[in-house]
Amino acid sequence: MSFRLLNLGKIDSFDTQAIYEAVGLAKSSGVIPDTIIFCYPSYPIVCIGYHQALEKDVDLHFCKEHGIPIVRRILGGGAVLLDGNQLFYQIIVDRNNPLIPVSVEEAYQVLLRGPVEAYKELGIPAEYRAVNDIQVHGRKISGNGATVLDDTLILTGNIILDFNYKLMGKTLKVPSEKFRDKIVKTMEEWVTTANKELGRTVSIEEATKALKNGFEKALGITFRYGKLTKKEKDLLEMVRTKYHSQEWLFAPELSHPRLTRRSEVKITGDIKIVEACHKAKGGLIRITLELVGNNINDIMITGDFFFIPKEKLLDLENTLRGAKADRAELLSTIENFYQTNKVETPGVSPEDFVTVILTATQT
Repeated sequence: MSFRLLNLGKIDSFDTQAIYEAVGLAKSSGVIPDTIIFCYPSYPIVCIGYHQALEKDVDLHFCKEHGIPIVRRILGGGAVLLDGNQLFYQIIVDRNNPLIPVSVEEAYQVLLRGPVEAYKELGIPAEYRAVNDIQVHGRKISGNGATVLDDTLILTGNIILDFNYKLMGKTLKVPSEKFRDKIVKTMEEWVTTANKELGRTVSIEEATKALKNGFEKALGITFRYGKLTKKEKDLLEMVRTKYHSQEWLFAPELSHPRLTRRSEVKITGDIKIVEACHKAKGGLIRITLELVGNNINDIMITGDFFFIPKEKLLDLENTLRGAKADRAELLSTIENFYQTNKVETPGVSPEDFVTVILTATQT
């Protein structure tokens, strides 16, 4: 089985996120073959997950003061600092490809064999860890995410050659500097890099070769080098405009203006706005509710989890408006929503959403 390989090298940092959406749209149109992209950013950029609330998760003042741009991606997950010390692989493949399991969670396990093999070729004993991590000796050495566009699966991840832990910590919105120091210390302990593991500098060229060999060996595929088609270039130009817009960057805040900046506030009588967080296996869920008595009048769901199809999260919010904050009713409503809409949330269950909603109502 052959895949097209687009080895794009160093590209504009915004384009590292726009490119896989553009190629994914072309794939959904049936005009290109299954494709894997290799690329890396030309300058540092903060990249946030599709469902995150920007002003709650990123220190906007620090980023502006130090000229670090911010981009929102179409995949879930959390905020991360991207730079030229990370080599990205971006897999764009038809979900009907016999190589790909139907479940996104199972697709992680199959497709991440490629980068695991790449690390092993470099001399690093990496291994896959559910739901979507690659680890070495219990420490994370690759972050990965996935989404679906029509019948096209998009899975992205990185080979981490080196990492600026302190700068990453400074870009995050935290309650105190002591908390920030703790984040940096924890990252240094539990997130590792190829350079750290090998005690030497691994070049982009060396990592690229290992990644190519890793995918071919692990998946039993052969690569055919290619270039972006005119269709893909046109789509990239369209998508690029969106990625640079404030409307896209601040999407959750603009969609929920009444809830974004207000939490745990009694408005009047039995009307109050409350917020709570819950850490599920697949990521952090943050719920902001406007409650009228025990009824959910309005709801905003954000966080660094993965929700596929991503657009259905707004539909889930609409479904929950008017519901009672009752465990049995909420669980039944959310489970039915999952089944009706064929929702996948790797590492996150309907019970996790119920838990955080009820936690918020009890604050």
